[in-house]
Amino acid sequence: MFETGKSIVLTKVNDKVWLHTSYHEWNGITYDHNGLIVSTSKGVVLIDTAWGDTQKTEELLQMIKKHWKKDGVLALITHAHDDSNSGIRALLHQKIDVRSTHLTAKLAKEYGYPSPNPTLDEKPVIKVGDTILEAYYPGEGHSTDNITVWLPQSKILFGGCFVKALGAQDLGNLADANVEQWDDSVQKVIEKYPQVETVVPGHGNTGGKNLLDHTMELIKQHSQEQEAALK
Repeated sequence: MFETGKSIVLTKVNDKVWLHTSYHEWNGITYDHNGLIVSTSKGVVLIDTAWGDTQKTEELLQMIKKHWKKDGVLALITHAHDDSNSGIRALLHQKIDVRSTHLTAKLAKEYGYPSPNPTLDEKPVIKVGDTILEAYYPGEGHSTDNITVWLPQSKILFGGCFVKALGAQDLGNLADANVEQWDDSVQKVIEKYPQVETVVPGHGNTGGKNLLDHTMELIKQHSQEQEAALK
């Protein structure tokens, strides 16, 4: 583990995959947000930007260049919220191919950001040199557009904000959530990737399949609390 600055920490997952965790103040509280750095034979792939201003993602790209001696060649945006997409201008400025689903591209524009290249619906499986990545839209959950990214060679699932860390005691920001559909969407991910070994949430510590189970429990807990409040 090492810091690229006071607001970003890089943590090794395996020889080719690292976590980039950025820290950002929101409503007076500092939160973390995870993305991935995937080193391939053709360059580096980023999953999500750093959270914060454009400069923070520029800082991340500089450290990637210094540490891996490779350029960023591709970035996947897992949903249009600030924590995943706020550094998109830094990526585009460096001519990095930024991809998302059609819905994320549409929402990014509505939120005041440039649109990523909306190709993931038609081409969810991507081969970059020696590395395969698969984007998957399981349905609505944390947001209407949330996707996961699967790295089959490493058996790593990037769940993003769609998946909650074990330390999470609630579902967090529900401003754009569909809690009624969220559990069905998580179940689809569980069934699609039974061989998963490492799950990376959008916020908090990584874990295993138990993060998916924990997310289901939090959804159930939230629904029960809502029902109780109506009685």
